[in-house]
Amino acid sequence: MQFSPVIAYTPINAIPNPFMHLASPFSGKVLPLSSHPEPLFAQGMLGRGVCVQLSSCKVVSPVHGTIEQINRHGTEYIITAQNGLKVLVNILIPAEYSSTQYQTANAFGKTDIQQGDILAYFDIPNSVTPTMGSLVLINAEKLGPCYHPLKQVSAGQDPLITLTKT
Repeated sequence: MQFSPVIAYTPINAIPNPFMHLASPFSGKVLPLSSHPEPLFAQGMLGRGVCVQLSSCKVVSPVHGTIEQINRHGTEYIITAQNGLKVLVNILIPAEYSSTQYQTANAFGKTDIQQGDILAYFDIPNSVTPTMGSLVLINAEKLGPCYHPLKQVSAGQDPLITLTKT
């Protein structure tokens, strides 16, 4: 059962009426949210979004805004964009690497954030199981269709989700 609308892949030049691009907080391969290992994310219970199989454990802010909460030892961020959109940035890493001792950078103590500012960087060995990042739109129920325009993204440089006008 899917609780939120799915964000489908559509090439960036084929997206109708785009009005906002959310920058990718992660670098790696873009996957549908349904591929997330946790059912809470995979079934869209928190909102619609996408996953990225990370090629680097650097996490940056996708928007200019305010950090509302930092949870799970700095692996989960709720950010309110300047336009009111709330996003959840989550990184799922193996439990043994989720403590703050593996973070070489984090946003603890910050409130105002700019797009591209580092939220966290984890120093995790390459041999570890692939790490999954997800970007979820928490309060996007009144938005039109959303798309992910690329299959591979770079943190802070490429759009991960494109919002459209209805």
